[in-house]
Formats: sequence, structure tokens, C-alpha cells
Amino acid sequence: MSTQTPKRSDEEILAGFEYALWHLGSAFSRWRRDCFAAVSDLGLSGSETSILHAVEMNDTAKGLMDISRLLHRDDLPNLQYGLKKLLQIELIEKRGTSRKTTNYVISESGKAVVLAYKKKRRETLLRLFKQLPQDAFDLENMVALMHVMTGIYDQSGDLLLRHDQD
Repeated sequence: MSTQTPKRSDEEILAGFEYALWHLGSAFSRWRRDCFAAVSDLGLSGSETSILHAVEMNDTAKGLMDISRLLHRDDLPNLQYGLKKLLQIELIEKRGTSRKTTNYVISESGKAVVLAYKKKRRETLLRLFKQLPQDAFDLENMVALMHVMTGIYDQSGDLLLRHDQD
């Protein structure tokens, strides 16, 4: 009687990866929401916190398409809704008047919230991360692999679209 575990197929391994990715995405979204709730009472969703971070990134003005690319999202109406909410609660400011020239910048109150978020992240998430054994995994290689997988998923989606048009 063999005690070896049967080898999993490539399809089963990919499905396991996707399942773990769903979990990671949901946990990360909840983390962003909960971390912001710990530093402010503004009731931002995970998506809105992502938009705020994208606007704040490098302290440069960004248009809707810049934010879309940074977050790798194509749901422009949802991004616009998030930007509108962030404008209303004065975490960001609008520059420009037309759709093509409108840019968004972080406001002073937005900077304060983002800095508080980063401090809370350092105190909690980074502290827990540093408790992992150094050889547990290589986060830099994981980041690179995640970008490669993003490209594979994007290319697969493009292939599906092209196939549907044939």
C-alpha cells in the first residue's frame, strides 16, 4: 500500500493558485479597509483606499487613465465613483476642467490619512511580516512572479477576445 500522495495535475495546481489568490485579494481588501478604519472614521472601502494611494503615489498629479493603469483596473465608472467620493470628503483635489486635462492630487488631509495608514501598517503588518523566518519565502521573487502571472492572465483574456471575434 503506497503512502505517497498522488501527483496533482497542472490544472489542479493552477486552480489551487487561483483559489489562494482569491483569498489573498479578499484579505488584502479587508486589510486596507480595516487599516483605514483604524486611522480615520471616513468609511472608505478597499477600492477607495487603493485609489487614494494611487493618487498619493510619488506625490504627482494623476489623471483617470494614470490611476487606472497604476491599479490595473479597467472599470472606469467605478474609479470615477471612488474619485468623486474622495473629492467630496476632501482627501484629494481636482486640477483641470475637461475630461482630458483633469488630474487629481492628494490634499493635505489626504496626506495625513495616508501617513497614518502607513504608520499603522508599519506597526502591525510589517511587524508580523518580520516575525516570519527569513528563509520562509522571498517576497521580491513573489512580486516578480505575480507580475508575470498578471501578464499571463492579461494575455489569456486577449486571446479569448480575439478568438470570439474570429
